[in-house]
Amino acid sequence: MVLRLKLRLPSVPQKGSPMSNRNLPLRQAPPLPAKIEDWERAIAAERTLNDLVEDIHRLLVNESADYRAFLRATYDAHAVEGSLAADNVCAAQMIRAKAKAIGSTEVEKEKLAIINMALGVVLRRYHASRKQRRNTLGGEEIAPERNDD
Repeated sequence: MVLRLKLRLPSVPQKGSPMSNRNLPLRQAPPLPAKIEDWERAIAAERTLNDLVEDIHRLLVNESADYRAFLRATYDAHAVEGSLAADNVCAAQMIRAKAKAIGSTEVEKEKLAIINMALGVVLRRYHASRKQRRNTLGGEEIAPERNDD
């Protein structure tokens, strides 16, 4: 004995029926501005100190061999001033001087220690911190050296 069940599927509204969305007029979307200057951002996120320091860092990397030299070393023995900490302060001083030259008052008025911390954040954004570079071999990050002294 075979049982046959008849399933009734809900019907899809047909074009022209009162339940169809096809009868509703489509709203016209406002046109997109042609120039980026005319675009208005819905969320006005302020730029952080890290972002401002990054802008200056990018300028200095292109302009100054001295700045790049202060960032190059990964060990104290290779540092320009004989200490990574001293080189960091020198790089922070160059950032503050450049901020003054370009009129970035937020960075210009910051303490060197704060600029130095922001520079660390910026370098990590590019995977270019001293620690990241020291622990990289052939483009691969490796486990740091053990220092059992």
